[in-house]
Amino acid sequence: MSVSLEVCRDRADATGHWEDERTTAVVLAREDGAVIGSVVVLDLGADDPALRFVAVPEGAFEALVPMLREAAGLVRSSGGTALRWVAESDEMPSSVPAELGAAEDGDVYRWWQLDLSAARAEDTGAGRVEERPAGEGAVFRIGLDDAVFDVELEDDTAVLVHDREEEHTPGELTALVSAVVRRVREDHPSVRAAEAYAAPDDDTLGAALTAVGFAPTDRRAVEYLLPLGG
Repeated sequence: MSVSLEVCRDRADATGHWEDERTTAVVLAREDGAVIGSVVVLDLGADDPALRFVAVPEGAFEALVPMLREAAGLVRSSGGTALRWVAESDEMPSSVPAELGAAEDGDVYRWWQLDLSAARAEDTGAGRVEERPAGEGAVFRIGLDDAVFDVELEDDTAVLVHDREEEHTPGELTALVSAVVRRVREDHPSVRAAEAYAAPDDDTLGAALTAVGFAPTDRRAVEYLLPLGG
């Protein structure tokens, strides 16, 4: 069986893969007519041609190299001098960037893990912590000011998806993480572990995760850089 590529430049031709108004093209990989992978090419509008384009790859490993190579050609023809993408370190085989001539360009975030039986989720008395409407795919959301955690369940693991815009103190974020962990233990007793991620320079969130009992793992999200010349 052979893999064929299709370049879609219109939303109607890439139903289910078109990201948003920044999408300029989608590369689809097909095998026996079925889509087995995709690369969405986003134009971020940056003035620097090395920062303008990013790719969002998904799908079968065997299709990543030809899809990303096709995406790189689209970026080059649009004036871009580099293609960037982010992937989990355990989901991007080292052979893919090596074959393309791409390199790691830094960690985006690292995953942390917690055995819920060992959690230190004391009540800190932070009255501003509150439940809010959950995001898509989440079982609940807890927030403090503009900082929120959506909690998704994957088998026996709670995945804490974090977002915030303003700075907070380690104590405030510890209160928030503690409230999330306490809610998981109370409402989902079959869940045995929790996972969360933090940027490598987010010392405040790292301190809060540590205070509750989380520990960093080897799993991380990496930005890859493929120079295109020019």
